[in-house]
Amino acid sequence: MSGNNFNDRPHKNEKADSIAYVKTLIEKAQDEAREADIPKLEKLIQMLNTKKYGLVWEEHAEEVDEEMKTKIPVFIEDASKKIIGNPDSEDYNFLLEGDNLHSLHLLEKTHLGKIDVIYIDPPYNTTNEGFTYNDKKVDSNDAYRHSKWLSFMEKRLTIASSLLSKNGILFISIDDNEYQNIKLLTDEIFGGNCFVTSFIWQKKTGASDAKGIATITEYILCYCNNKDRSKWNNIFSQNFGSFDKNRYRHTDEYYNVRGPFYFDNLDRGGLTYSDSMNFGVEAPDGKMIYPNGRQKFENDGWIWKWGKNKIEWGFKNGFLEFQESENKASGWALKYKNYLYVDNEGTPIERSAPYKNLIQFVINQAGTNELKSMFNNKSPFSNPKPSELIKYLISLSNKKDAKVFDFFAGSGTTGQAVLKLNQEDDGKRTFILATNNENNIAEEITYTRLSKIINGYKASSKTKNLLYEYKFTISKLKNAGNVLEYMENVIAENKEKYDSISKSMKDNVLQVFGEYNKDSDVHGIPANLKYFKTDFVVKKEFPDVSLEYELLKYVTPLVELEFAVDITNPKVQIVLNEEQLESLIDNKQLISNSTIFMHPDVFRDDKQNQILQDLQIRVQEIPNYFFGTELWAK
Repeated sequence: MSGNNFNDRPHKNEKADSIAYVKTLIEKAQDEAREADIPKLEKLIQMLNTKKYGLVWEEHAEEVDEEMKTKIPVFIEDASKKIIGNPDSEDYNFLLEGDNLHSLHLLEKTHLGKIDVIYIDPPYNTTNEGFTYNDKKVDSNDAYRHSKWLSFMEKRLTIASSLLSKNGILFISIDDNEYQNIKLLTDEIFGGNCFVTSFIWQKKTGASDAKGIATITEYILCYCNNKDRSKWNNIFSQNFGSFDKNRYRHTDEYYNVRGPFYFDNLDRGGLTYSDSMNFGVEAPDGKMIYPNGRQKFENDGWIWKWGKNKIEWGFKNGFLEFQESENKASGWALKYKNYLYVDNEGTPIERSAPYKNLIQFVINQAGTNELKSMFNNKSPFSNPKPSELIKYLISLSNKKDAKVFDFFAGSGTTGQAVLKLNQEDDGKRTFILATNNENNIAEEITYTRLSKIINGYKASSKTKNLLYEYKFTISKLKNAGNVLEYMENVIAENKEKYDSISKSMKDNVLQVFGEYNKDSDVHGIPANLKYFKTDFVVKKEFPDVSLEYELLKYVTPLVELEFAVDITNPKVQIVLNEEQLESLIDNKQLISNSTIFMHPDVFRDDKQNQILQDLQIRVQEIPNYFFGTELWAK
């Protein structure tokens, strides 16, 4: 068959013919004044034009989404659950109780483009556990369980994508049940170019009751909001322990600037071949040497890694050296120097490599053990993720002051991971956790856990924290002395903090743990926390502009969320009208070097402005989208 006659879209004309036929039916309906039929026929054309590639599912409505058409979600602080565990810091973390779709909707107003790391552990939609949708359990008997799950996730991930900062990172834990669906869905929402990798996490060592082949892994999808892959090495942290320093054993006259180096061959086979990279270079004895030790030009697949100009530059700057070689037909090998402190263009660098997508250092049982240690040797939550796992993922972001968000917070593992990581690397990260209160999980598990982590607790069972880890390879055995010295320093720094220190060596991985005995006092990690609950303002109860006045009653939690302030701090005040401002001035209640969050319609005369200026008070306008017409005029 001729290539010019081959039709690779044999059904294209069928679709076009169908659409053309429906259009004739619309014209006929118009002629016959059958107005009720026209929208139905137009809908049919729309369905014919739906995408033919990608994830397609029957969308399902969700009650919590529908109720926002008549109700506006608001936050109310439960002041009794406020924790001030670090009075020297003005930073606050937040626990949001309520349906996470409502919390996401509100965070769209306070944190649009401001979240640096999102980690979620959504329901896996397994045949055994299912998930709750519209207050009903969706299980394996529901023919639409995958469609309902996708509808559930699509709404939440779409909002989450708008919350991520320009360089924000998303992590999604998932297993085989919905992996392919969540991957396609997230590709559509974020764009395939944002996909970084699928981490493979070995969550257990075996499964003796498995049928056929035991599945001992799960996945963690990773996306970066910045599509420019050339920037990813600056967004993700690098593994500075990934190279063997002992390999750099040679020195030359450039040592003080470039450090030690090792040699590598400048010619290589198997690279993309080009005649322009296959040329002669003059050796010390005057011979012209070609790649692979040849003495003449021929295409054997071997080329130089560098072009002519760079080779000339390399000789002039001491990066290249000819060495005699019995393995090369010409008797010469051209080698370049890999320096420790500069790249092969002389630019200063810090040697590192990207982290790999295989996670094997912690199993799921560790998460259960953590909870049992805090809750009377019982785990009040099924299959909690280990905090070491989430801590590792968060550490992959280069930002030590990252805003971390988890809208499937469950038992609160992400909060613990953030606090532990801050403690280890002196970071300033903060977290926002969102969870419903089904079976009192928010109050009795998530909040209780965070309270114990911040305030400290008495261990219900023996528990341990990973303090140091090093994976040996054959090449890294030369570095064993340095590793052992560093390990002893770690032990010395932590021996007073724990009841005991233990060491283990398994699968070539050296680990050091700090251990607490049962009934030991586990020290808290200083931090501050606010607890917000979701409530609603019913639109029809407040007609027209009166709805704005009602919404203003709930501005404080949104101000605290967006600007990370505590309104009980005397240096933070909210002013909603002229009378409030006048009262503060008349009663001399203004505090110098403070901040006033002010309604945008509050008028200030010159005298008032001068008073504020003299006291060096910063005026921050309360965003109109907290209460304005976009909410109440619909």
